[in-house]
Amino acid sequence: MKLKEIGEDRIIKELSREFSRRHRRLVKGIGDDTSVTLQAGGRHLLATTDILIEGTHFKRGWTTPYLLGRKALSISLSDVAAMGGEPLFYLVSVALPPDTEKQFLDELYRGLSDCGKEHGAVLAGGNTAKTKGAVMVATTLFGEAPAQETVYRSGAGPGDVIYVTGCIGDAALGLRLLKKHGGAALKRTAFRKPVMRQLDPSPRMSVGRSLARKRLATAMIDVSDGLVLDLKRLCEAGAVGAVIDARRVPLSAEFKRLFPAAGTTDGIRRALTGGEDYELLFSAPEKAAKKISALSSRDVPVTPIGVITRSKDVCVTFTAGRPLKISRAGFEHF
Repeated sequence: MKLKEIGEDRIIKELSREFSRRHRRLVKGIGDDTSVTLQAGGRHLLATTDILIEGTHFKRGWTTPYLLGRKALSISLSDVAAMGGEPLFYLVSVALPPDTEKQFLDELYRGLSDCGKEHGAVLAGGNTAKTKGAVMVATTLFGEAPAQETVYRSGAGPGDVIYVTGCIGDAALGLRLLKKHGGAALKRTAFRKPVMRQLDPSPRMSVGRSLARKRLATAMIDVSDGLVLDLKRLCEAGAVGAVIDARRVPLSAEFKRLFPAAGTTDGIRRALTGGEDYELLFSAPEKAAKKISALSSRDVPVTPIGVITRSKDVCVTFTAGRPLKISRAGFEHF
């Protein structure tokens, strides 16, 4: 059976079963945004790894090596944010064709360095290799959180309110603009915000840490593959279901202006399933609403969009509370 016939989530589940042997210090292995291991002093070490492959995740004609470096680290930082942690240090492995200009490598690492400095993550090592074609950048990020504050995907309970940070759909819109206009989209002022959401996402470190420190979130995941797909993963981890109101999902002014069908069912589907927003999707008790509202800001709003249910189904409603049919919940590699 081919990988594309199995599907990414099923592959991960099978690997989880195969590698079920546990270490006494391994708190959480496969199945969350990061692994979690117990360290001295009652703290958890968080570890996550990501890879960006030319042709699959980016095109050199659409981005710059500097922005590529920033994104490579940002997507790993988002995983640590989803666990309520703080970043420590990271490793980088880069595979490049031998005729790559030295300036490309310099700019790539400058992007990694600047992103790391912004969030307190330090480069601790890595590896380089030769490839015959595509550029590949792999990051492994380590972070930490007090054991009692680590937030998992599991933990949501019936009646919990579902929240999302920021706006949804801009990264998918940015990708749409890049596909249509290529690298020229970067130079168009009207396109810049959604394009930069695609090329240079902002991990929500501060909100994630605040939710963990104040123990407000019962479960959390970052929106990397699409809000609906990642919500399904959160619900599956906690053996619960969810109902979200698509009309409450926050869309930016740029999405509404640049995507002609933004207010239609097609526009909503694209926003909910596009992926790469790297916002935080989390659940919290209804009584925490006021404290969560205090975390919301003009730059990073925190919006309630639904509720956790006892049913194990995830339902998206739209007009007059009727279910919105979504055939493809988000992005899967296989």
